Amino acid sequence: MAWNESSIPDLAGKVMLVTGGNSGIGFETVKQLALHGAKVYVGARSESRAKQAIDSILSEHHSIPKERIIWLPLDLSSLSNVIEAAKLFSSTENRLDVLINNAGIATEDFTTTKEGFEQTIAVNHLGHFALTTRLLPLLKSTAAEPKSDVRVVTVSSRAEKFAPDGNTFTTLKDLKDPGATSPSDYTSRKAVFKRYGTSKLANILFTRELQNRLTQEGANVIALTLDPGPVATDSGMGIFPNLVKPVLKMVMKSPAKGALTQLYCATATEVVKEPERYKGQLLNGPGKIDPASEKSRSKKLARSLWQITAKALEGAGI
Repeated sequence: MAWNESSIPDLAGKVMLVTGGNSGIGFETVKQLALHGAKVYVGARSESRAKQAIDSILSEHHSIPKERIIWLPLDLSSLSNVIEAAKLFSSTENRLDVLINNAGIATEDFTTTKEGFEQTIAVNHLGHFALTTRLLPLLKSTAAEPKSDVRVVTVSSRAEKFAPDGNTFTTLKDLKDPGATSPSDYTSRKAVFKRYGTSKLANILFTRELQNRLTQEGANVIALTLDPGPVATDSGMGIFPNLVKPVLKMVMKSPAKGALTQLYCATATEVVKEPERYKGQLLNGPGKIDPASEKSRSKKLARSLWQITAKALEGAGI
């Protein structure tokens, strides 16, 4: 039988955090995690949108106690805000079983954050890197407990193949202009795909290097990344022209179906039973491992990305 929502095990006692959990596949993920007993934090910038999403779930599913879904103020485009969110979470909870780096954007215009980084890679990679690394002490302490099952799940995409070959993640410029395009070309469709593809390549490389470091430390934490496939959400269609979006919506997966792969990564018993099969891997469906591009498998590129990202955070005073 195919893996689906009914395959999710009992999650009672577990604490989880989902970034971008107020909409799209993040919303569906939060709902299923809470329905199966987990205490879930919704990482989102907008309090009103987060609480509206939470109220929607609670009104539809009266079996979920209201204290089981909580808003965590989180603006991934602001590194200082990310650090504050991580501090708040760590001071509130004494455990974190699963972190799901789900939030993602694809900006049509070339915009930068207040720290000077291109918006797409800032939200999709830099913000999640900062959040994950600041929550690692809590993840590791949870992993040290008997019968623990701790995971870091990061949403990527097959769009990683659109990352330009010229971006080797060796300088801060590779984070400030990840599409490696000229200013006259910043708003072209090609440039949009390049910027988004670079951020999604970074998600895979980050996961591989994170797992490598966790394994070297002997930490019992599994890091996975995934491609949810074509999903009919605003973020999922962000890189496509407005003209084709109505047609795409008709052929793309629903958010509920699109959430299945990350739910598998976050909860499936198969993962903890066969950790060596799943550690650091990209999945493109429940249980389906995808080798992805040659670039995404480069250990050298993964190390280099980690180093310049850490340098970027240091330069931003983080």
